[in-house]
Amino acid sequence: MKELEKYSNCLKRIDDFSNNLGMKQENRAIFEMRQSDKENEKCLVLKNGNFDSPEPWFIVDENDEIHTMISLNSLKNILESLKQTQKENFELKLEKAIYQQIPIDFNDAWIVAMDEIKKRAQGGLMEINIDLEKLIADIKKEHPNLFVDMEAMAERIKNNERL
Repeated sequence: MKELEKYSNCLKRIDDFSNNLGMKQENRAIFEMRQSDKENEKCLVLKNGNFDSPEPWFIVDENDEIHTMISLNSLKNILESLKQTQKENFELKLEKAIYQQIPIDFNDAWIVAMDEIKKRAQGGLMEINIDLEKLIADIKKEHPNLFVDMEAMAERIKNNERL
């Protein structure tokens, strides 16, 4: 009875996960992993679905841990998507950091920032570890002509000077 309860608990976790993926219950491949007669071999027994079921396939081991199996092509696609998402996220953060400093010409500021990031990346520092707000603040100090000087503008307004 306890084994059925454990198995139904695994099925509930698989149900929850596969529902998030939009998989139909009848299309899921669920395998049970069992120890074989040989010490260094395990057997997979198909409990639900078939060998043509869509990925991922679910495997329940002897310790009621759930594993998944996907093809190398699917893993490659997932990793490429993650890499693209990471790149887009990085670019959005860089764009935000540049706009916060009020650039005169966004594209010029972007090019200078990307050149600086490439220099740092060649030194072994990964783009992810770069504090973009500090980077842009440093670029603004080095290249003040790329950004609007709000303090000077406020001073001119205060003194009733023409902008």
